[in-house]
Amino acid sequence: MPRTNDDPRALRSRAAALTAATELLVEGGPENVTHATVARRAGIGRATVYRHWPDRHSLLMDALADSVRPLLTFDDSPVRDQLTDQLQKQTSWLNQPSSASIMAAVFERAERDEKARRIREDVFGRVDQHFRDALSAAARRGELRPGVQSHAHQLMARIVGPLFFRRSVLGEPIDKDTVAGEVDSALAPWLPKT
Repeated sequence: MPRTNDDPRALRSRAAALTAATELLVEGGPENVTHATVARRAGIGRATVYRHWPDRHSLLMDALADSVRPLLTFDDSPVRDQLTDQLQKQTSWLNQPSSASIMAAVFERAERDEKARRIREDVFGRVDQHFRDALSAAARRGELRPGVQSHAHQLMARIVGPLFFRRSVLGEPIDKDTVAGEVDSALAPWLPKT
């Protein structure tokens, strides 16, 4: 009897392979993710990996999608505190040696691959709308000046851009003071005038 997409064995083998691919990606970057390495790590046959992902590209894209998490989520607490806290939590992932390789792979492939573009959008695209909403709420609460929400994209670039640059290009680990400094520097022009 042929296996279907909801066959429990197929679902288990796919989950095991994806977990293995994600681990391999984090440990050694995109070049570490092959059908053979995934099969070995997952304890399944190489043919099983090929059945789920007929080519290395599709396997790598799913591993990238599984390893990259949305950058930020927001609630009703002060926006400065949320940005600082969440970005500080992200630094443990960013400070891993493979994180620069993973993000570089997503960015490079996004220029020519729709699935990589969607991964990039999942990480950064949704942030814009959520951040815009959080900035609007912060302006209503009086934390920031009105109109700040229309500059969400630029503010996020001013905060996250230097952090990625320091980590990916300069190879510097990111610490809490660096994160707080970038957040404060970006938000300073929008603080209420006293």
